Amino acid sequence: MTEPVRVTTAGGSVPTAVEASALPELFRQVFVGSTAGIAIFDAHGALVGANPALEAMLPPAELATLFTATPSAGGVTRAQRQFTDAAGEPLWTEVALSVVRDADGRPRWHVAVVEDTTEQRVLRDYLRHQALHDVLTGLPNRQSFLPGLERALSRPGSITLCYLDVDGVAIVNDGLGYEAGDELLRVVARRLTAVVADENATVARIGGDEFVVLIEDSPTTPGIPALAEAIEAALVEPVRLAGHGVGVSAGMGFVRTSARGSDAMALLRQAHSTLRRAESGGKGQWGIYDAGRDARDRARLSLIATMPGALQNGEIALDYLPVDRHGAPVAAAARLRWHEAEYGPVSHAECLRFADELGLSGQLAEWVLEEACAYAAAERLPVLVRLSPDQSRDPDLTAPVAEALRSSGLPPELLWLSLSARCLSAPAEDLDAVEDNLVALGGMGVRLLLHDATLGLPELSAVERHGLHAVEPAVPPGEALAHKALAAVLPLVRAAGALVVSDGGLPDADLVVRS
Repeated sequence: MTEPVRVTTAGGSVPTAVEASALPELFRQVFVGSTAGIAIFDAHGALVGANPALEAMLPPAELATLFTATPSAGGVTRAQRQFTDAAGEPLWTEVALSVVRDADGRPRWHVAVVEDTTEQRVLRDYLRHQALHDVLTGLPNRQSFLPGLERALSRPGSITLCYLDVDGVAIVNDGLGYEAGDELLRVVARRLTAVVADENATVARIGGDEFVVLIEDSPTTPGIPALAEAIEAALVEPVRLAGHGVGVSAGMGFVRTSARGSDAMALLRQAHSTLRRAESGGKGQWGIYDAGRDARDRARLSLIATMPGALQNGEIALDYLPVDRHGAPVAAAARLRWHEAEYGPVSHAECLRFADELGLSGQLAEWVLEEACAYAAAERLPVLVRLSPDQSRDPDLTAPVAEALRSSGLPPELLWLSLSARCLSAPAEDLDAVEDNLVALGGMGVRLLLHDATLGLPELSAVERHGLHAVEPAVPPGEALAHKALAAVLPLVRAAGALVVSDGGLPDADLVVRS
């Protein structure tokens, strides 16, 4: 083969004698030295020659199929081809097949340029796998799971979805190290996979300690209680971590539906909200989706989500209710008021609870203290401010109190600050923060109160230890014994120097908040 190509210059003129004599040697150097595989075929598709790169790339049997199995459109054709190399391993290539014509326009040669793309393909497949799978457990991740859930919802039949939250992973991480926590999650992944091995099921990890199990139900798929029991039994066996046997439990939320075309994200949310309701009853609990309860919870959560905007836009206001003693006003009680367009009126207690759930309690406390102290300074009247549990145990509580007193010029004794008695039965670290607040605020001269008090031993101890100004008991249950116990304890409270506050529920209260 002495003239495998016909070349013209850019202007279309015939090459000069010097150019023409140089072309065969130039082509030979490219043909032999190229790292890409090159094969030349005659007009009938018979192999004329292959360069060293192609011979190293493909065995003879595969070379023979290069032209015949690559579709040609008459011009330049590009195709992805999979071959088998000499070692029997798959070899992915990009093939460019072109036609070289003679002076009359008839095909004279076919030239195939073959590029080995195996490494790029392996890298692409690896990155795709990494993008769609959890690195730690090897399970599908959220991005991979949701399309699978959508496909399952498009097919006939019912499905069961379990949203699972492993308990105690943070404790293992902090106590035994992150390596132990990682191993715990790997064990959970293996055990969940084993539980549903006989089902058409997918197990995925979609969060730090959160997994989902999707089962496309069959006649032998167990009921939800049996499935929950099987998962609990698989997880309960202790895991050996760092030389210790660690118990495993998990909260679970189940949804079973046969609604074709349901929204995957909505179904995942339903399972997650069911999990959260189950976890409100303690660790290791499970629940089944309840549409009515879910609708009520969604309305409440939607309201909570709008609270920061409502506070910023001035939709939440403060009312000041008179606090009477012996029928005469002696102070004003600051109460939050929020009338949401769809939900309706939101009480002071609900505002505090929502702020705690949302993590807004610190911002809300700063605003309430600033407004209430300014009002009290203007009216020259004590103001009673009731705090939420999170506000009561906030280690930074004294800072906004001091700033509100400073900016308003209000004497500290005119601020009556009521802390939540629930904090006195909190874990030790929270109890320490409450105690520190009581000591620091008392030292500032602020009048301290407790509300929602059941008057148990920790609360009675706080009344005496900190010289509280007043106590607002929680509403007792309806049984006579509870009322007798409250009536017996109230004299002890008064003997310690504290007043009794009520919103009208206790007829013999010393201070009454009039609504």
